Amino acid sequence: MRKQSTEGQESSIQRARALWREYLLPYKGTLVWAVVGGIVAAVSSGFGIPVILQEMFPVIFDGKPLPPWAERVLLWYVSPENLPLVTVWATAAMLPLVVVVRGLSSFVNVYLLSKIGLGVLETLRLKVYRKYQDLSLAFHDRQQKGDLLSRLMQDTQFLQGGLVQIANDLIIQPLTLLAALGFLIYRASVSEQFLILLANMLLVGVCVIPIRYIGRKMLARARVVQSSQGDLSSTLQENFSSQRDIRAFELEQQQIRLFRDRIRRYIQASIGAVRWQSLLTPLIEFVSAIAMAATLLVGNMNGMNMGDFAALATAMYLCYEPVKKLGAVHNKAETLNAGLERINHVLNAPDDVPEPENPRIPAAWKGEVEFRNVCFGYQQDSPVMRNIDLRIPSGQVVALVGPSGAGKTTFINLLCRFYDVLSGSVKVDGIDVREMSKKELLSHIALVSQYPVLFRGSVADNIRIGRPDASDAEVEEAGRMSAVDSFINETGEGYSRMIGEMGEGLSGGQRQRVSLARAFLKNAPILVLDEATASLDMKSEEQIQKEIERLASGRTTFIIAHRFSTIRMADRILVLEKGRVVADGTHEELMASSPLYRELYNKQQMVAEEEGGAPC
Repeated sequence: MRKQSTEGQESSIQRARALWREYLLPYKGTLVWAVVGGIVAAVSSGFGIPVILQEMFPVIFDGKPLPPWAERVLLWYVSPENLPLVTVWATAAMLPLVVVVRGLSSFVNVYLLSKIGLGVLETLRLKVYRKYQDLSLAFHDRQQKGDLLSRLMQDTQFLQGGLVQIANDLIIQPLTLLAALGFLIYRASVSEQFLILLANMLLVGVCVIPIRYIGRKMLARARVVQSSQGDLSSTLQENFSSQRDIRAFELEQQQIRLFRDRIRRYIQASIGAVRWQSLLTPLIEFVSAIAMAATLLVGNMNGMNMGDFAALATAMYLCYEPVKKLGAVHNKAETLNAGLERINHVLNAPDDVPEPENPRIPAAWKGEVEFRNVCFGYQQDSPVMRNIDLRIPSGQVVALVGPSGAGKTTFINLLCRFYDVLSGSVKVDGIDVREMSKKELLSHIALVSQYPVLFRGSVADNIRIGRPDASDAEVEEAGRMSAVDSFINETGEGYSRMIGEMGEGLSGGQRQRVSLARAFLKNAPILVLDEATASLDMKSEEQIQKEIERLASGRTTFIIAHRFSTIRMADRILVLEKGRVVADGTHEELMASSPLYRELYNKQQMVAEEEGGAPC
């Protein structure tokens, strides 16, 4: 048990050092001034105010003279006959002067710590966001999108606000407590009030018991609060991205009930946390009241005068107030642990598709692809690809056909190394893709997906994603080859035409053409067309089919399409069923040898005739 405790302390120290190096070290100069401000505020509060009160009451109410050095200073500016009046005024002015010093130094402390906190927030959010970009698709598939957003925005914001509050109180409150205790020790040493001091210090220790107990309760409830907040964000994210389907299937009331249940869970968890947090202050104030009552009794028994009692009572109050705030800090720290756990869940998540330590690259990128005894499943116990063995020479155009769920998109995911195989290997130009840098591999693959994602910005910016350093002329040429120029001048803005989030302002077919333009611009040795013309009507598809054939010429090309008219250009067709390649050959060969291919082809022929398009 002792060994585990020691290891826990060591790990806490290591975490603290790591947090210091990563988040606070860049702000060490600002932090020093924040600490200086906290020290001045604490000393002026914990020691300065009791001393002023002790000296002020006798001078004002009992006519006690000032110390000789103070009288000499005042006599430089006033006459002896005005000295009594000026003494009272000067003594009374000492209290607001100390309060001003305390206020200004507290402002410096809080302002600088807030500045540091915002810098830490920026660093933390960037770190989490960068981690999101590095983690595999498998990680994102397992997570709710709204929960990921909640961890990035709300959990980090909550953590930053809590860290600023904790840092502020951890500087000022302990120093205030020490300063007030220092005054008590000083007074006890000169007036022999040891009993009051010992009683006060004993009761300060008693306050630790409820602080620790409530802190444990707060941590458990804070975890529930943060988790329910993530569920709430996920519900909103899902709702906002599914408005068309919600209305089509009349799910509005069902969505309202779901949101109501989620928000009730969040509120109930929050109320539970507030209940325990609210108990702390009354408990400590009760202990403080007992100590104050004991001070009155002992002071009365020892003949304490008004000035001494006021100073001593203030010092005791300034002891208990920091204890109360430090108790709140302890509970806040326990609450922050829940948010920190959620953030660390992301930051410490292992990469399912790690970068190789010593990445390799082919001597020349030709586009030769080989699947060697590949097995894969999105879940370990549910394989979706089984014993795939094939080789695609460079420059070959390969079509992947098969019923839904046969493994066509999975085939492409493994080629692009969005996921890693469970067994076997996927090679490009003789090198296992797991031995390549992911960025290097994907820079040589042009992918056009079924649902292209466009970003807020101009059409030119969205095409230039294919190659960021491309010139305007190259962008326009890619747009011409993908038939983007057929609609780009509708508004008179040309390629500077702005589009909204997710391509808002363009039709599905227009978005698909912009996506094709990226592939034309990228000019990669491997081309993947994953239902690339699915959003185009028959006429539009025919318009750019020749350009696609021109783009595919000399490149290793993979075509996934339900329309068999799109795969007429294929040199080779792979028929997939239940994760296996069940047939491999040309159109004529497969029509003669593969019942599944023949069935798929005949169904597509009927669809094409019904739509009035060209036969497949």
